[in-house]
Amino acid sequence: MKILITSIVDLKKTPHNRLHQFVKHLSQNHEVTVLSINDRWKAGQTDFTLYNHGFEDIFHNVSIEYFSQCEISPVYQELASIATLGDILRRIHYQQFDVHLNYSSLISGYLVSRKMKSVGIDTIYDIADDLPAMVRSSPQIPALLRVAGEFLGKIAFRKNVAIARRITIITEQLRDSFGIPSSKTVAIPNGVDMELFNNYPSTELKRKLGLNQAFVVGYVGVLREWLNLEPIFSVVRSFESDEPNIKMLIVGEEGALNENKTLAQRYGISHRVIFAGTVAYAQVPGYISCMDVCLIPFKSNAVSQNALPLKLFEYMACEKPVVSTRLNGVMEAVQDRVLYASNSEDLKQKIMELYKNEKLRTTMGTEGRKFVKQNYSWRRICLKLEEVLSEVAKDKR
Repeated sequence: MKILITSIVDLKKTPHNRLHQFVKHLSQNHEVTVLSINDRWKAGQTDFTLYNHGFEDIFHNVSIEYFSQCEISPVYQELASIATLGDILRRIHYQQFDVHLNYSSLISGYLVSRKMKSVGIDTIYDIADDLPAMVRSSPQIPALLRVAGEFLGKIAFRKNVAIARRITIITEQLRDSFGIPSSKTVAIPNGVDMELFNNYPSTELKRKLGLNQAFVVGYVGVLREWLNLEPIFSVVRSFESDEPNIKMLIVGEEGALNENKTLAQRYGISHRVIFAGTVAYAQVPGYISCMDVCLIPFKSNAVSQNALPLKLFEYMACEKPVVSTRLNGVMEAVQDRVLYASNSEDLKQKIMELYKNEKLRTTMGTEGRKFVKQNYSWRRICLKLEEVLSEVAKDKR
């Protein structure tokens, strides 16, 4: 198949996400072209070359076209796509593609979907987040314009849903929150690379990080606006005298790194929190292996409640017990295979329960890996997406 992908995600300048896995799988047997924003905004916050480590091969197998080469925010690039996409589509001979995958795009995705439909090529709309809610909370949009942005985002979202032949969606909760007919949707959840993510020996890395003999509570991921580390900082401070060997490891820096470092200082726990910064994707399992308990400490809002974080499955594949904010997507996916905390006291109680009970940690880790291997391996998930794409491509008029 010749597959055209429209994406709000820049594969070369963003942390590992589901599109990396989709493209990695599809490009092995199909011709893939990706149209996307040029995310210079993220590239200015961290060493994005670390994001690419382990995925260099896919960039040789796919063609990537950007909406704009101008140094403007992704939001403005989406708007600019109204003017630029026509020329780009003609240059890549859009009529020769078999199917279009719209990956979480709003304006650009709809424009391409409409153009493809005019020549008998159908679209699959992949929805992995509450896109209108993300527009409202985006730091790339001036605060005074976010409500209007969310309103316009909802309009664009509905148009994309209407024009798509199929909708692939990460959770039933997300589908239901938008009222998308189940007859039009196919569940394509997030997953994990089971070969890469394992529980590795961690003694040497813990020594380098200054975590020898420590009981490590950890988080891996971007430090974006949906994250809330303050409750765990409060808990770590409360352990200061009672359990001095409990420390925290934070891996990632995109977003509010400096703000969270300042917050840790304000709580007086800088000596107990290790900020490792951005690490190459292939090294992430090693850092998770240093952790005794892994966290998903998200704010409870529309963005997080409709999310299904990849880190959930990566933690579990590394045989680590997980404590998460009570999120609809997480509860739907893994039910009681993780522990849930709604506030600082609840979080402290769950961490202490795991701290004192090595058998519980081991059992949760072993059963967690077994569960995600059976249900959430990227290989199985990508094969399912490929089947959907093939089905839609066969009906090309």
